[in-house]
Amino acid sequence: MPRGRRPLQRVPAPARSVTPRKPGPPDCANPRLCRTVTVTMPELPEVETLRRMLESQLRSRTIVAARRSRSRLHVSSRGGGLGALAGRRIERVERRGKYLIFRLDEGRALLSHLGMSGRWLFFEREPARRLPHVHARLDFADGARLWFQDPRRFGQLRVLPGTALARDASLARLGRDPLDPPLASAELAALAHGVRASVKAMLLDQRRIAGIGNIYASEILHRARIDPRRRAGALKPAEWAAVAAEIPAVLTEAIDRMGTTFSMYRTPAGEPGGYGERLRVYDRAGEPCRVCGTAIRRILQGQRSTFYCPYCQGRRSPRA
Repeated sequence: MPRGRRPLQRVPAPARSVTPRKPGPPDCANPRLCRTVTVTMPELPEVETLRRMLESQLRSRTIVAARRSRSRLHVSSRGGGLGALAGRRIERVERRGKYLIFRLDEGRALLSHLGMSGRWLFFEREPARRLPHVHARLDFADGARLWFQDPRRFGQLRVLPGTALARDASLARLGRDPLDPPLASAELAALAHGVRASVKAMLLDQRRIAGIGNIYASEILHRARIDPRRRAGALKPAEWAAVAAEIPAVLTEAIDRMGTTFSMYRTPAGEPGGYGERLRVYDRAGEPCRVCGTAIRRILQGQRSTFYCPYCQGRRSPRA
């Protein structure tokens, strides 16, 4: 094994389902919603955790074989087949929003999106037992393996020339990364100018800000003490300053703890994320706010669950 690489532990069987919600508490904003199951997908902290771990293990490894299952992923994956990766050396792993980009020698790139249940699994050698729902297998010259597992098949995999990444339709529509460099309050206010949608919807709009999803949007707005239902265009400069401060604070803390454990998410070593114990509002409907003790509420916004504290995030301007 090359120097400086820490061997990864064997990956356990994936979680079979998310934890069901408890029956709706009396102070839930809508008891019917509180009986549903929370479904989510990896966001920027989870993808950045994967990127760091994969790059530490894969840099300078040479692919000798690349195979794909007969099952098609739900999202169209245009571009060259995985066979084009044979003989290529991985130079680095990058991230754009929620996308992973494996940069290879001779100007090739493998673009990957995890979808709702995708996982990259790394093994120093062939695993002893068979794993289901593996849709891509990369074999390296030193005997290591990298597999892409995706039970729901909403992920994306496609091989492209590196020069074509700038023109890729999926990447071209992405807004700017919230951490590279961190968003300034004036930049956020400019993005929200004239926007009548809610501030929560704006944070989720990947065309404006790439990488923030449902979990971290709820956490950012709670820490900034902003009602998620307010119109984005109605926030004051001081409020955008609070949001701008909390975006890197929340995302960086989540990255440091390897993301939030939910549904299928695990690191390439099979380890769960540790940020779940730090969540203040997400998936805590009916539980006391960690700041003021008020019961957390759950509502639907754009067919997605939003969690907030009605006291800490009291309304101060018209809703969206």
